[in-house]
Order: sequence, then C-alpha cells, then structure tokens
Amino acid sequence: MKKINVVLVVLMLVLNVFGSSAQTTDHREIVRRNSFWTETVFNGVIKDKWRWQMDFQYRRTSDPADARSKAGYSSNMFKNNFQHVYRPWIHYQMNENVRFSLSPLGFWETYTGTVEGGGKRYVLPEFRICPQLTLTSKIFNRVIIDQRYRYEFRYIGNKVTTDKPEFTDYSYGMDFMDPNRKMRMRYFVRAIIPLNHKTLEANTFYLTAWNELFLGCGKNTANDKLFDQNRSFVLLGYKPNWNFPMRFEMGYSAIYKNTFSSSANATTGVITETGHKIEKNNILQVYVIFENFNKLFKKSEPAKQ
Repeated sequence: MKKINVVLVVLMLVLNVFGSSAQTTDHREIVRRNSFWTETVFNGVIKDKWRWQMDFQYRRTSDPADARSKAGYSSNMFKNNFQHVYRPWIHYQMNENVRFSLSPLGFWETYTGTVEGGGKRYVLPEFRICPQLTLTSKIFNRVIIDQRYRYEFRYIGNKVTTDKPEFTDYSYGMDFMDPNRKMRMRYFVRAIIPLNHKTLEANTFYLTAWNELFLGCGKNTANDKLFDQNRSFVLLGYKPNWNFPMRFEMGYSAIYKNTFSSSANATTGVITETGHKIEKNNILQVYVIFENFNKLFKKSEPAKQ
C-alpha cells in the first residue's frame, strides 16, 4: 500500500508538470487571474463513528487578463467579490483508513465583475449533492497521504444581472433548467508532512501539498469540456498548543481551468458556452480548521484541590 501511494503522488506531480508545460503551446486563448480564497472548516462528532462538518468559503478575484483593453481593469486579487459557499457534510469513519461522506446539499453563489460583464454585474447560484470516499495511510511512518474520490451532482441556476450588495442575492437566478445541470468527478491526492514533530500534535508546523483533477461528465457536458480543471496547492500549516484543537494553513495554489465565455438567454435563462479559453489562476489561500468544534460546548472540569 505504501508503494502504491508513493507511485500515485509521483504520478499526479508528473501530470501536473506536463500540464503546466503544455500551457505554453496551447493554441487557445490564455486568461490570467489573481485570487484570494479563504475557507473555514468546522468539524465535530455526532456519535460513535459518525462525524459532521461544515465548510464556509469566501473568495475574491481580480479582473481577467483578457479585459485589459476595457476601462477599469485591475490585477488586484481583492477587487471583485467572486464566490461564497455553504457546504455541510456527514461522515462515517469506518476505520482510521476509510471514510465515507455525503454533502446532502451545498450552496454556491458566483459573481461576475462589471469589467468582464461588460459593465454589468452578474450572479450565478448553484446547488450540489456530493458523495465522497477518502482513503488515508502513512508512508515513512510520518507522511500522511489522503486520497479522495468525489462525485458532484450540480444544479446550476440562471446567470442574471444584479444591483444588490454582496450576500443579498439569494433569490436571484433560482430557475434550474435541465440544460444547466452538470456532473463532475474529482480525484484528490494530498501529502501532510509534520516538520518539528513526527505527528500532527500540538505546537506542530507542517507542510501540506495536494493536486486535484476535475473531469466533467453527463449529457450536458461537451466532449471538449471533459477536462474541467486541475488544482495544485502548497501550504504551510500550524497546529497551536490550545485546549480547543485548531489548525491554520496559508499558501499558494495554481489552477489550470478549461473555461468558456458564457451568455444566458434572456427568455429561457439557459446558459450558452462560447469562446473556448484556458484560465490560469494564481491564488493566495488561507484555511482555518476547527478539528473538534464540539469541545466548545463541553464544560471544563473543575481544578483538583
């Protein structure tokens, strides 16, 4: 098993290198973007082997580089509100190596800035249902390897204009047409390497690196959209010596995404994809992870006399 994990990690890294080198020869238009992503993860215990999790994501982004000719272009990663996500999970931890998960219904809301929207601000809602399998093991008795297999049922709404402030657009675009429904498979492999201890105990610095491949599928996915995107992350983490278990991570991510320009039919709301492009997104990523949120509600034991 250890040898298989090493081979998988090396394979994903090699694929990422070849994918990056292929970008320079791709004949399609390259769109560049800078982004800032944050994610807060709450974990907790339900009972026995059952766990719960809640993810909150907030993302901001610059204008895309192909908008340079338009007035107001900026490469500032904080300029535009881009996306916010609410995603619950139920986990069944079969043993220390195998975990089954289900996100019963997550909500995404994605914004298009006024520069790339031709002077208009657009919002696009989406719901997802996600079953997932995670396999965990160790190599060299120190490095934690996670492999994650996720399938997404995506219910995408209508892309509509909005003049509302951020986080008040929840009723917009809520007509979910069949042509807008998508499905996607994701394969994720991650290594977590403790630096000053052999395990992720209190007061530990660690490195974490992962690669995730996205593949589109389903009747509404065109053949040239089967490859959806690839994400590579490298982050530095720290687990402080606190009674309330938490971890913090910050680092860099590079995303290579197969994307299209899109427009929505004013009458039906159906999204049409045009103008095949490749997006290269450089991201500053910050994570805040609550490892056992239940402890917040437990009464502390009185000190012994």
